Amino acid sequence: MKAIIIFFVSTALVCGCGCKTTFAQKQEKPFAVASVKVAELNVTGMTCQDCADHITGALSKKAGVLKSDVKFAENSASITYDPASVNEAEIIRTIEEAGYKAEIKGVASKEGVKKDPAPHACCVPKKKN
Repeated sequence: MKAIIIFFVSTALVCGCGCKTTFAQKQEKPFAVASVKVAELNVTGMTCQDCADHITGALSKKAGVLKSDVKFAENSASITYDPASVNEAEIIRTIEEAGYKAEIKGVASKEGVKKDPAPHACCVPKKKN
């Protein structure tokens, strides 16, 4: 009796014939492949690595942002995002709400870039009591 049960269970689990039984393997992919985009941005106003970490933290809270790589030394950010949930304008707005300027690479700035920006809040020494 055990052998019969094992035979039927193993046959049902490995059935890949395309039949419509409950245990048959599906022919199509079981999960949808999400389309993602990468935004390459110029980021200005960063004065240290903590600034880059601050931007990364702000972006990690944004729904639809899958990964962010903010580089202080290069004044750049590479953000991988789901275009169904968020767009580039919202990503730029999130960076600007954190206190920095951002623009898509290759787009010229209208204002120009300050050579010596004022330090951001993360860079200002905290008063000791």
